[in-house]
Amino acid sequence: MFDHALDVSNNARNYSAIEAVLRLGEITLSSSDLTQLKAHLAQHSSANKADLVNDTRALKEGDVFCAVIGSVRDGREFVAQAISANSAMILQETIEFTEHGQLTWLGQASGLETPVLSYFALNNNLFNVAKMFYGEPQKSLNIIGITGTNGKTSTSQIIANLLDYCQKNCAVIGTNGAGKLANLQTIDNTTPGATELHQLLALFSNNKITDVAMEVSSHALAQKRVDATLFNTAVFTNLSRDHLDYHHTMAAYAEAKKAIFTGDNKQVAVINGDDPQAKTWLENWPSTQAVVVYGRDENVANSQRFALAKQVKHSATGVSFQLVTEQGECEIRSRLLGDFNVDNLLAAIAVLMIEKIDLITIAEAITQLEPIIGRMEAFSVTAKPTAVVDYAHTPDALASALDACRLHCHGKLWLVFGCGGDRDVGKRALMAHVAENKADHIIITNDNPRSEDPEAIAADIITGFTKNAGFEKILDRTTAVLTALEKADADDVVLCAGKGHEDYIIFGTQKRHYDERAVVQSFYSAQSEQAAKQGVTL
Repeated sequence: MFDHALDVSNNARNYSAIEAVLRLGEITLSSSDLTQLKAHLAQHSSANKADLVNDTRALKEGDVFCAVIGSVRDGREFVAQAISANSAMILQETIEFTEHGQLTWLGQASGLETPVLSYFALNNNLFNVAKMFYGEPQKSLNIIGITGTNGKTSTSQIIANLLDYCQKNCAVIGTNGAGKLANLQTIDNTTPGATELHQLLALFSNNKITDVAMEVSSHALAQKRVDATLFNTAVFTNLSRDHLDYHHTMAAYAEAKKAIFTGDNKQVAVINGDDPQAKTWLENWPSTQAVVVYGRDENVANSQRFALAKQVKHSATGVSFQLVTEQGECEIRSRLLGDFNVDNLLAAIAVLMIEKIDLITIAEAITQLEPIIGRMEAFSVTAKPTAVVDYAHTPDALASALDACRLHCHGKLWLVFGCGGDRDVGKRALMAHVAENKADHIIITNDNPRSEDPEAIAADIITGFTKNAGFEKILDRTTAVLTALEKADADDVVLCAGKGHEDYIIFGTQKRHYDERAVVQSFYSAQSEQAAKQGVTL
């Protein structure tokens, strides 16, 4: 959790923050309540680290606690705990509109009283409540939202790197953390909840950040943790099977993703014109919203604003292509590996074009891009197989990662992968089908089994094999990875799929340390040390 709290917003230190929330809710207090509330909050204004919080585990003295009715827990059950923690005030959700705006005072053992304000449908309105509480920090930021099944992290980091190169000051929010890329701090969700999100935005605004590239999950959109109006630019990368344990149908999943778009002239959309779902949306795209279409299909150029990749070429050092836009053409050269990174680059290029950055500058900036941690990240030494660590954990992402590795593989292609527990069971067999069709050697292993039996998850995966594919099952992931690397020949490539940047595996509800990148690096270090003892240089 971030250690910034109230130092990011003067409004949050005193009554003005609550006053903004009252105005939003059209709440008018009696003069006596108003006087008492102002006096009470003034006593807490000296607190250094007050925030708007809806999780008692993050509460500090002087915070304002939002007791929302969530999908899993009812925050009203924790009001007493929040009062004991010396919260400055409680905003408590009510399901009765007639109770909206009622102010009561609850006492504690010390004799002090805490104000409790009833707020109708607080959970649904929490985004706007937090926005007003923190003084609308997004007004000083250019916020780029990126949604889609795959490519969110890579695209957001590419955008941030390119904008920084172009003399902007861009932060990110997403899977790898929040902040400047060189100093990311851990956050609990890919897309933070409304209160934490606005804490971050206020921090960014205070620290003179100009742009934010933000991953936006389907869960956050469906749960209204974010609102489409937050985004100056909204990017859609692609849609393939994932999260059906939550959304149940692909149609519902698609609708959740589509909620990132405002449909009006206050936002520019960036759409992958090669994606089947995106093509359907584009057929009836609202004339009021500007859209930039990117892709490799020649039809992309039929759009008024577009970024088209032609003559794509892959090499051991990266990828190149001819970029064609309504503004002109140029050659793009990048050290990023994989066909899907062409799509990620195109999405980022479209965003920079919206920011009126010229093509020559964009092309120059792309040459400076470094590989992204845990995203098609390659490791190798002489006379040993190449290992690629990637976050691919959906059938489509796994297929793309294997295709990318095949382009750089002169021998056999090995795959180490598993599937997460307590998640979409149906995709397990689908991933096995992808594996047997695109890999030469397969090792099934653990990938966040959570509350499920790892053996049962592996059995579900195995049902997807239809060609009597040769595979091994090694559930200990470290052993699985090292086994593949030890067995593979020098010309082989070993794809370790599913963990990427993560440094843990979840068993039950516990996170156990596991860093796949470190495991791979330790293998090469050991090989180098052994060779050195034998007088051989790798």
